[in-house]
Amino acid sequence: MLFSWTFDSVVLVPLALTGVLYLWGVRRLRRRGDAWAPRRTAFFLLGLGLTVVGTASFLGVYDRVLFSVPAIQHMVLQMIAPVGLVLGAPISLALRALPAPGRRVVLAALHSHWSQLVSHPAAAFGIFAVTQFAFYYTPLYDLSLTNMWVHDVMHLHFVAVGFLFYWALLGIDPTPHRVRFSLKMILVVGMGPLHILLGVPIMMTSTLFAADYYEALGRDWGPSLLDDQHLGGAILWGFGDIAAIGLIGAFVRQWFASDERAARRTDRQLDRLYGDGPTIQPWWLSREEDTPDVLGPQRDGT
Repeated sequence: MLFSWTFDSVVLVPLALTGVLYLWGVRRLRRRGDAWAPRRTAFFLLGLGLTVVGTASFLGVYDRVLFSVPAIQHMVLQMIAPVGLVLGAPISLALRALPAPGRRVVLAALHSHWSQLVSHPAAAFGIFAVTQFAFYYTPLYDLSLTNMWVHDVMHLHFVAVGFLFYWALLGIDPTPHRVRFSLKMILVVGMGPLHILLGVPIMMTSTLFAADYYEALGRDWGPSLLDDQHLGGAILWGFGDIAAIGLIGAFVRQWFASDERAARRTDRQLDRLYGDGPTIQPWWLSREEDTPDVLGPQRDGT
């Protein structure tokens, strides 16, 4: 399994074109003398690389043989690889590198009614959640095993849905919505119960998913069909919780960093207004004769 690879042009060609376009944008900026953080390029290429691993490695070879393998594949494509793609800030790169007509197209897409609808974090979370339940609890899973076009399109759909969710959540690239940090944190925390509801019923059921397909394979190695399905349910549950914990930690760090940036902005504003000299002495520490007579004259003359 570890040394098995498959190459599906329906998935790999779009990924290769995406990587070429991104590197072209970075090269265009550098030739113009503009800076682009190397870490952005590294994050984006890492996201593409994880997508390739999720579709071309043993995960792609055995994703129609074992139930537990597409469970891992699903988590990689929808929950891990898109993080790197979003941290690469491809929309910001496009707005800086494309010629004027291209920038107008990107801006028109960002401000379109459809983009405003799906890019709100709550809507993106809903699409993120519905995709997972619809894939496993409807005939779509069985269809993805028997129809290669559906199989490949679902892989690209997982990446796209994950990108939409993290794009709306992390706010690194420009988005049509500016929402409170508290709402984003609620959505991140909600990923935990979401994957419990997704994975635990699969772990507990005695009914096989796509039973006719898996029984027709006649696989005589590895875990039994039901044990393999239970393992896949455990992967969906545990993987989702681990990813949610990681995101919560990242958001707490981002929250503290945001507070520090706000404090520095306030300090700069005060310096512009009052200079950077010593702080003015509070009135209660000033000399007695300089203290204003806030109580007025006393009747006894003291």
